[in-house]
Amino acid sequence: MKLFNLLFLISIFNLSITKAHPTCLCKKAPVDSIALKAKKLRQLYILSTASSDTKEIYEKQFFDEFPGTFMQLNELYGYENGKAAILYYEAENHIIQLFNNLNCINDTIYYRKIINIALGGHWDADAVNYFQAGLIGRAEKKPELIVYILENLPEKDVKSFWYFYFDEPHPAKQITVSLRKIKSIDSKIYAIMINSHDEALNRKE
Repeated sequence: MKLFNLLFLISIFNLSITKAHPTCLCKKAPVDSIALKAKKLRQLYILSTASSDTKEIYEKQFFDEFPGTFMQLNELYGYENGKAAILYYEAENHIIQLFNNLNCINDTIYYRKIINIALGGHWDADAVNYFQAGLIGRAEKKPELIVYILENLPEKDVKSFWYFYFDEPHPAKQITVSLRKIKSIDSKIYAIMINSHDEALNRKE
Protein backbone atom coordinates (compact mmCIF):
# COMPACT_ATOMS: atom_id res chain seq x y z
CA MET A 1 0.00 0.00 0.00
CA LYS A 2 2.84 2.38 0.85
CA LEU A 3 4.47 1.61 -2.51
CA PHE A 4 1.19 2.36 -4.30
CA ASN A 5 0.87 5.70 -2.50
CA LEU A 6 4.45 6.61 -3.35
CA LEU A 7 3.96 5.74 -7.03
CA PHE A 8 0.73 7.75 -7.09
CA LEU A 9 2.52 10.77 -5.60
CA ILE A 10 5.32 10.44 -8.17
CA SER A 11 2.83 10.39 -11.05
CA ILE A 12 0.98 13.45 -9.69
CA PHE A 13 4.24 15.30 -9.15
CA ASN A 14 5.54 14.56 -12.64
CA LEU A 15 2.26 15.80 -14.10
CA SER A 16 2.52 19.05 -12.15
CA ILE A 17 6.09 19.57 -13.41
CA THR A 18 4.96 19.41 -17.03
CA LYS A 19 2.33 22.05 -16.40
CA ALA A 20 4.59 24.40 -14.46
CA HIS A 21 6.03 27.60 -15.92
CA PRO A 22 9.51 28.87 -15.00
CA THR A 23 9.54 31.85 -12.64
CA CYS A 24 12.06 34.67 -12.41
CA LEU A 25 14.37 34.55 -9.40
CA CYS A 26 15.44 38.18 -9.72
CA LYS A 27 12.28 39.74 -8.26
CA LYS A 28 9.50 38.91 -5.87
CA ALA A 29 7.43 36.09 -7.31
CA PRO A 30 3.63 36.26 -7.58
CA VAL A 31 1.70 34.54 -4.81
CA ASP A 32 0.48 31.79 -7.14
CA SER A 33 4.09 31.05 -8.21
CA ILE A 34 5.15 30.80 -4.56
CA ALA A 35 2.24 28.46 -3.84
CA LEU A 36 3.19 26.26 -6.80
CA LYS A 37 6.85 26.18 -5.75
CA ALA A 38 5.83 25.29 -2.18
CA LYS A 39 3.67 22.43 -3.48
CA LYS A 40 6.55 21.03 -5.54
CA LEU A 41 8.98 21.33 -2.60
CA ARG A 42 6.56 19.48 -0.32
CA GLN A 43 6.18 16.67 -2.84
CA LEU A 44 9.91 16.47 -3.51
CA TYR A 45 10.71 16.40 0.21
CA ILE A 46 8.45 13.37 0.65
CA LEU A 47 9.96 11.63 -2.38
CA SER A 48 13.52 12.52 -1.33
CA THR A 49 13.13 11.13 2.17
CA ALA A 50 11.34 7.93 1.12
CA SER A 51 13.29 4.71 0.76
CA SER A 52 13.45 4.06 -2.96
CA ASP A 53 15.90 3.55 -5.81
CA THR A 54 14.93 6.94 -7.24
CA LYS A 55 15.63 8.88 -4.02
CA GLU A 56 18.71 10.63 -5.41
CA ILE A 57 16.80 11.82 -8.48
CA TYR A 58 14.30 13.61 -6.27
CA GLU A 59 17.02 15.00 -4.02
CA LYS A 60 18.53 16.69 -7.09
CA GLN A 61 15.12 18.01 -8.10
CA PHE A 62 14.56 19.31 -4.57
CA PHE A 63 17.90 21.12 -4.77
CA ASP A 64 16.95 22.69 -8.11
CA GLU A 65 13.56 23.77 -6.77
CA PHE A 66 14.94 25.13 -3.48
CA PRO A 67 14.97 28.96 -3.40
CA GLY A 68 17.95 30.55 -5.11
CA THR A 69 17.84 33.97 -3.44
CA PHE A 70 17.48 35.30 0.08
CA MET A 71 14.19 36.97 -0.86
CA GLN A 72 12.75 33.70 -2.09
CA LEU A 73 13.99 31.85 1.00
CA ASN A 74 11.99 34.29 3.12
CA GLU A 75 8.95 34.16 0.86
CA LEU A 76 8.77 30.39 1.24
CA TYR A 77 10.11 29.69 4.73
CA GLY A 78 10.36 32.98 6.61
CA TYR A 79 8.27 34.87 9.15
CA GLU A 80 7.71 38.54 8.38
CA ASN A 81 5.32 41.20 9.59
CA GLY A 82 3.73 38.77 12.03
CA LYS A 83 2.89 36.28 9.29
CA ALA A 84 4.36 32.83 8.70
CA ALA A 85 5.33 31.96 5.12
CA ILE A 86 3.69 29.04 3.37
CA LEU A 87 6.46 26.55 4.33
CA TYR A 88 7.44 28.13 7.65
CA TYR A 89 6.47 25.09 9.72
CA GLU A 90 8.30 22.75 7.35
CA ALA A 91 11.55 24.74 7.35
CA GLU A 92 13.32 22.55 9.89
CA ASN A 93 12.71 19.37 7.89
CA HIS A 94 13.31 20.91 4.47
CA ILE A 95 16.44 22.86 5.40
CA ILE A 96 18.14 21.08 8.32
CA GLN A 97 17.18 17.52 7.50
CA LEU A 98 17.42 17.65 3.72
CA PHE A 99 18.97 20.69 2.02
CA ASN A 100 21.89 21.15 4.43
CA ASN A 101 22.75 17.45 4.15
CA LEU A 102 22.49 16.88 0.41
CA ASN A 103 25.52 14.94 -0.81
CA CYS A 104 24.43 14.12 -4.35
CA ILE A 105 25.06 17.62 -5.74
CA ASN A 106 28.35 18.67 -7.32
CA ASP A 107 30.21 20.75 -4.73
CA THR A 108 30.78 23.76 -6.99
CA ILE A 109 27.10 23.88 -7.98
CA TYR A 110 25.99 23.51 -4.36
CA TYR A 111 28.37 26.19 -3.08
CA ARG A 112 27.40 28.63 -5.85
CA LYS A 113 23.78 28.29 -4.81
CA ILE A 114 24.28 28.81 -1.08
CA ILE A 115 26.53 31.80 -1.72
CA ASN A 116 23.91 33.32 -4.02
CA ILE A 117 21.21 32.83 -1.38
CA ALA A 118 23.40 34.60 1.19
CA LEU A 119 23.78 37.75 -0.92
CA GLY A 120 21.67 40.58 0.48
CA GLY A 121 20.79 38.41 3.46
CA HIS A 122 20.66 39.09 7.18
CA TRP A 123 20.26 36.90 10.23
CA ASP A 124 16.80 35.90 11.41
CA ALA A 125 15.45 33.13 13.59
CA ASP A 126 14.18 29.78 12.35
CA ALA A 127 14.55 29.22 8.57
CA VAL A 128 17.29 31.78 7.96
CA ASN A 129 19.16 30.52 11.01
CA TYR A 130 18.85 26.92 9.78
CA PHE A 131 20.19 27.90 6.36
CA GLN A 132 23.02 29.98 7.82
CA ALA A 133 24.13 27.06 9.99
CA GLY A 134 24.35 24.83 6.92
CA LEU A 135 26.26 27.49 5.01
CA ILE A 136 28.79 27.89 7.82
CA GLY A 137 29.25 24.14 8.01
CA ARG A 138 30.01 23.91 4.30
CA ALA A 139 32.38 26.88 4.39
CA GLU A 140 34.31 25.31 7.25
CA LYS A 141 34.73 22.11 5.25
CA LYS A 142 35.91 23.73 2.02
CA PRO A 143 37.04 27.34 2.50
CA GLU A 144 39.07 27.09 -0.71
CA LEU A 145 35.88 26.51 -2.71
CA ILE A 146 34.21 29.49 -1.05
CA VAL A 147 37.20 31.61 -2.10
CA TYR A 148 37.16 30.22 -5.65
CA ILE A 149 33.56 31.32 -6.12
CA LEU A 150 33.91 34.65 -4.33
CA GLU A 151 36.92 35.54 -6.49
CA ASN A 152 34.58 35.73 -9.47
CA LEU A 153 32.05 38.04 -7.81
CA PRO A 154 32.04 41.85 -7.51
CA GLU A 155 33.53 43.16 -4.27
CA LYS A 156 30.11 44.35 -3.07
CA ASP A 157 28.84 40.75 -3.30
CA VAL A 158 31.88 39.44 -1.43
CA LYS A 159 31.14 41.94 1.35
CA SER A 160 27.45 40.98 1.31
CA PHE A 161 28.32 37.30 1.65
CA TRP A 162 30.56 37.83 4.65
CA TYR A 163 28.03 40.21 6.22
CA PHE A 164 25.45 37.42 6.20
CA TYR A 165 28.00 34.82 7.29
CA PHE A 166 28.84 36.64 10.53
CA ASP A 167 25.47 38.28 11.17
CA GLU A 168 24.00 36.60 14.26
CA PRO A 169 23.03 37.56 17.82
CA HIS A 170 26.26 36.27 19.36
CA PRO A 171 29.06 36.11 16.76
CA ALA A 172 32.19 34.22 17.78
CA LYS A 173 35.01 36.52 18.83
CA GLN A 174 37.66 34.50 17.01
CA ILE A 175 37.94 33.44 13.38
CA THR A 176 38.07 29.65 13.11
CA VAL A 177 41.23 27.82 12.09
CA SER A 178 39.56 26.68 8.89
CA LEU A 179 38.68 30.22 7.80
CA ARG A 180 42.17 31.47 8.65
CA LYS A 181 43.43 29.34 5.77
CA ILE A 182 41.83 31.86 3.41
CA LYS A 183 44.70 34.28 4.13
CA SER A 184 47.13 32.13 2.16
CA ILE A 185 44.62 31.61 -0.67
CA ASP A 186 43.45 35.15 -1.32
CA SER A 187 44.60 38.01 0.89
CA LYS A 188 41.97 40.45 -0.44
CA ILE A 189 39.03 38.17 0.34
CA TYR A 190 40.61 37.42 3.71
CA ALA A 191 40.83 41.16 4.49
CA ILE A 192 37.15 41.64 3.56
CA MET A 193 36.23 38.68 5.76
CA ILE A 194 38.16 40.06 8.74
CA ASN A 195 36.58 43.48 8.31
CA SER A 196 33.10 41.92 8.13
CA HIS A 197 33.78 39.92 11.27
CA ASP A 198 34.92 43.04 13.14
CA GLU A 199 31.79 44.90 12.01
CA ALA A 200 29.59 42.02 13.22
CA LEU A 201 31.22 42.16 16.67
CA ASN A 202 30.75 45.94 16.80
CA ARG A 203 27.06 45.65 15.87
CA LYS A 204 26.44 43.37 18.85
CA GLU A 205 28.24 45.51 21.43
